[in-house]
Amino acid sequence: MVIGIDGMDPRLLKDYADRGMMPHFAALMARGWFEPLETTIPPQSPVAWSAFITGMDPGGYGIFDFIHRDPKTYLPVFSAARVSEPQRALRIGNWILPLSAGRTELLRKGKAFWQILDQHGVPNTIMRVPANFPPAQCKGRTLSGMGTPDLAGTYGTFSFFTDSDAFDSVEVSGGTVQPVAVKDGRVSAELAGPPNTMKKGHPVMTCPFTVDVDPERDAVRVLIQGETFLLSPGEWSDWVRVHFDVMGPLKRIDGICRFNLRSVRPAFQLYVTPINIDPAHPALPISTPPSFARALQRRIGDFYTQGMPEDTKAFEYGVFGLEDFVSQTNNVLEERWRMLDATLDDFRDGFLFFYVSTIDQSSHMLWREDVQRGTANDADSPAGNRLEHLYANMDSLLGVVEKRIPPNTTLIVMSDHGFAPFDREFNLDTWLYRQGYLALERPGELGRHPLLKNVFWRRTRAYGLGLNGLYLNLLGREGKGIVRPGAEADSLLAEISRKLLALRDPATGEPIVTRVDRAADVYHGDEMANAPDLIVGYNRGYRCSDASALGTLTQGWIETHSGQWSGDHCMDHTLVPGVLLANRPITAPDPSLRDLPVTILALYGIESPAGMHGRVLIRP
Repeated sequence: MVIGIDGMDPRLLKDYADRGMMPHFAALMARGWFEPLETTIPPQSPVAWSAFITGMDPGGYGIFDFIHRDPKTYLPVFSAARVSEPQRALRIGNWILPLSAGRTELLRKGKAFWQILDQHGVPNTIMRVPANFPPAQCKGRTLSGMGTPDLAGTYGTFSFFTDSDAFDSVEVSGGTVQPVAVKDGRVSAELAGPPNTMKKGHPVMTCPFTVDVDPERDAVRVLIQGETFLLSPGEWSDWVRVHFDVMGPLKRIDGICRFNLRSVRPAFQLYVTPINIDPAHPALPISTPPSFARALQRRIGDFYTQGMPEDTKAFEYGVFGLEDFVSQTNNVLEERWRMLDATLDDFRDGFLFFYVSTIDQSSHMLWREDVQRGTANDADSPAGNRLEHLYANMDSLLGVVEKRIPPNTTLIVMSDHGFAPFDREFNLDTWLYRQGYLALERPGELGRHPLLKNVFWRRTRAYGLGLNGLYLNLLGREGKGIVRPGAEADSLLAEISRKLLALRDPATGEPIVTRVDRAADVYHGDEMANAPDLIVGYNRGYRCSDASALGTLTQGWIETHSGQWSGDHCMDHTLVPGVLLANRPITAPDPSLRDLPVTILALYGIESPAGMHGRVLIRP
């Protein structure tokens, strides 16, 4: 069995274990093995988990960042999955009737190790491993994780209904703020669902609901599609089923969501989770076999199917306070515990993988208060001791697993990367512009154009897109490329690398970049054509800005990062290793993520295929 704990940091783990807070982990360290686990270049979650799945580096499986770019248009595209509309359709008035099926495509290349286990008759269950949507076809039972969209096709878009004007000037990414009015004690509103691809213009389908407000009792009654429930401030509803009619009663799409009443007075505030794919009636493929998600829902009840369910965006933009974020992430953890219980009930032989995301998402949001300022032991601090609590929760999970797995089971606990502070944000594209590598059509409009729309490509030699990638504007590859391949490109890459490594933060004197890798030096495989030319590895405390990642140049090239998202790992991979623990000796030094699938196959006596580059860490 492998337990995958996203974002578990080796330094925090060792510190908490040494202080007696994690007895099960401490015991496993004492009788088994504990090592930092080398992560990928770059240490981004979809990149790292793809290495765990395939045993290859990004050059083999083709995922280099959260986002890639189309070299002909310079526009960003999602790296892990693509949903395509039907290629053939019949148009009748405002209706578009599909004559062929649409397609949901996993863009990760390479064979998943559990597909190889399949070929050798090894039973396997893979619970919510990231970078596996739609799930790779196999005989085993799998449930997709990170990368699984909500019903609207996004990575998670919440809805927030309020009559307060406090959010009028706030641009919320990852959510929609919808103004409402309380009239005669009632609020009328609509949940936005997926676009109706069978209608001309693809209008967004909606689900109306009403809220009766009782200010004297400080409570509301919600009525939606025939269902009624009461809420008090801070209270969560159960999962609520909603449906969207595509063609009236002939075709509909089902989803689930939860409501949370933020307040009744002085302002009405109601939060609704992203509308998740209904596991009982999935509108998109989320499991193998397709019946597995439905069977799991019948056993444990409804659950988040969205890939990363912890709502960091609601917290970041002030829709949630700390207590609300803790409450929502506790909901996610409770579901994971029920899922673990059902999974362990069925585990008799073969292979089992189980994944938990909450350490990662909470570390992103609470690092500054909980770790960096040294307030982890201060119950009165704004963040209290939340990360300690979550690590202790993982210790309890390990204790339960150790009691319930079959005797003589080889147990591995791992994470894809660790964590570091995120205090200063670097705009790579602005720096390239200031250094003369990137030109603008209208320099006076600096900061006004996302997606590199103001770039003068015929005078641009390099640009950044994504969190760690730098590309040359290469002749013959980019749509308006000018840099000649060969000696000119090599010289330019060497020059930019030297300048990045020499950069110092004018506020602190610290190096901003501690590592720059050429893709040609660190990647291997058939997908190299899509790789960035350079992978920029930032120092602890530094990261590429969100603006630069999406191609927006800002006035300053280095700025203080003051957002709630205060911890990160998209930096120099040597500075944020993951963790590796096992109840058997690890026989190779300096283990890496790519070693794990090779090791898993070896434990069943299966030779790894030629494309896997890892080593065997645990001898059969």
